[in-house]
Amino acid sequence: MGIKKTLGLGVASAALGLSLIGGGTFAYFSDTAQSTATFAAGTLDLNTNPTEIVNLPNLKPGDIAVRNFTLQNSGSLDIKGLKLVANYTVTDANGNNSTQDLGDHFKVKVLDSSYVSGNIAGHVISEISLKSLKDLGNYDLISTGALPNGITNGQSVNFKVAFEFVDNGQDQNIFQGDALALTWTFNATQAIGPELK
Repeated sequence: MGIKKTLGLGVASAALGLSLIGGGTFAYFSDTAQSTATFAAGTLDLNTNPTEIVNLPNLKPGDIAVRNFTLQNSGSLDIKGLKLVANYTVTDANGNNSTQDLGDHFKVKVLDSSYVSGNIAGHVISEISLKSLKDLGNYDLISTGALPNGITNGQSVNFKVAFEFVDNGQDQNIFQGDALALTWTFNATQAIGPELK
């Protein structure tokens, strides 16, 4: 073989080698994987029964009325926070209440689950005046012991409340014929969930 042919063959071989090296950087195995996820928010759905809290006609100082409440968690998440907001308006029948607030003369007493009927002594978990309850804004039913475990999703829980028209041993005649319209709002919050795996 002549020198030209040998040289040409060497150059051609070198060019082929370079093209294989250069082209080889693009010749690799590849794969693509895609992951999809769906996030769905759970629901909090709190229902109460009765919806009319108290219908107590002809009350006088010293009267106590116990009412049962059923709170149902119809949502998909557990309720671990439950706060009560109270609001009321007073109708001053004779216009003589002056600075007196009828709500100051009512006590709200949360009773334990063992109370059935009769005397409430020994069954009171917590108590607060209706006016203080309104002024407080948020009354925590979990920390006060009314519903210490919250409400699991799909669960109904009962709690009992005694309303007492406090006899303060003084003249309370200014409240004769007055009326108090009470609204309770229950605000539920979810539990902080465990780390999902």
